[in-house]
Amino acid sequence: MAELRITKLPNIYNREIAYITLYEESDIRQLALYDALILDYTDATGCLKLLRLCRSSFIGSIYLIPIFIYSIEKNIDPKVESMSDGIISSLQVEGIITKIDKLKSRQANLTTVDSDTPDIRIMTKIMRYLYTREIKLQPIVDPHSSLGYSYPILSEHYNNGNISDMFRLTDDLINREFFKPKFVDRLHLCSNCYSSFINYRETCPKCGSGDLVTENLIHHFVCAYVGPEHDFHSGDYLVCPKCNRMLRHIGVDYDKPSLVYTCRNCLNTFQEPNMEAFCFSCQKHNPVETLIDKQIYSFELTPIGEETALHGFGKEIKEELDLPGFITFTTFNIFLKYEIERAKNNNRLSSAGSLILSLADADRHKLGVGYSKLVTEIADFMKNATTSTDILSFINNNTFLIISPDSEPARLHNVLENIRQSLLKLLLSSLPNIHINLIIKAIPISGYKSHNEIIGELIML
Repeated sequence: MAELRITKLPNIYNREIAYITLYEESDIRQLALYDALILDYTDATGCLKLLRLCRSSFIGSIYLIPIFIYSIEKNIDPKVESMSDGIISSLQVEGIITKIDKLKSRQANLTTVDSDTPDIRIMTKIMRYLYTREIKLQPIVDPHSSLGYSYPILSEHYNNGNISDMFRLTDDLINREFFKPKFVDRLHLCSNCYSSFINYRETCPKCGSGDLVTENLIHHFVCAYVGPEHDFHSGDYLVCPKCNRMLRHIGVDYDKPSLVYTCRNCLNTFQEPNMEAFCFSCQKHNPVETLIDKQIYSFELTPIGEETALHGFGKEIKEELDLPGFITFTTFNIFLKYEIERAKNNNRLSSAGSLILSLADADRHKLGVGYSKLVTEIADFMKNATTSTDILSFINNNTFLIISPDSEPARLHNVLENIRQSLLKLLLSSLPNIHINLIIKAIPISGYKSHNEIIGELIML
């Protein structure tokens, strides 16, 4: 198997930076040994191919590796630019070392996670890429995509015509409030293959043929006759076939109120054709009303999305549902939004708080299946120590959230501190060899912060 042509760039920063100039079939796992890659854009096709291989990998050290494009030209493929970490015109590493260090620093915050399903693997990967880059997932215009748009990195997993699966995944990320969407465009897609490569055309309502000719209808004001324009032609003049008067001035003698269609296939004449959307991708004849109306968004990680990027999904969904007295995070957000509106409109103060269960990976591994029992015990303790009006939720496999209506933050903080102290005493006696840290926060719910900002404050350590 041929090897990539790799040159290590010397630098004083103790960083392994690879400059790649020849793109051959090779095992890209060798690239995980480097701190960053610089791809020469002289071979634009080879550059894009290697870039796509890296970004489509599920190995974190490969898909998250900093990749820069070296080119002295300004005409760079938008797809290459969107999947890289920048375009450079010099091989002096001083210009990129700060960005490399920042990306590596944020990558070091990520914990090791296991992904159970393909969807979870893709979700985790995309959120981690956005988190390490501190960017939004922006759609780019892509004439090579049947959709007309593509999403950097995400679309690499949906190149086999399964666009509907990609939309299902992004909708899931929005519904679970990992992504905050922002409108970009509205598309009308084929109902069969989700392609936007569509030709809109008029067809005959009788035989369905698209072989139509059109001409103007003429309305003669004096005698009120209405007919196709060819009925009025008399040499170089227009003459009414009903009253034989010459039509000289449009708007004075006559007007043209609409068009009339004639089908060359069956000679049918009509004024209202059927509209059809023919898909060039799968050749389906779609009635226009059956097209899929789909909005294209850019996506920004929410605070809960960032937290999930850092720590993974874990068993978040099941454990939310398995804790009696605790609501799902989606429902919790609804209550939080309601409290924000109540505070804004009625000038009433409520509070939100969090209790985060923090322990080392080694201790978590030592607990094994006992971790779920520990979470359940803490949940029962919190439920019994709070009032019936308090609203409780559990997210990210380690964070308890609470809304305390009509309660000041100081009161909620005291409640959480009492819970924390009691739990630490209980856990110290029952789990003497496990170091457990419980972190609490209590903040006001006012009309000045969005629910995402409040959640962000509560879950960030």
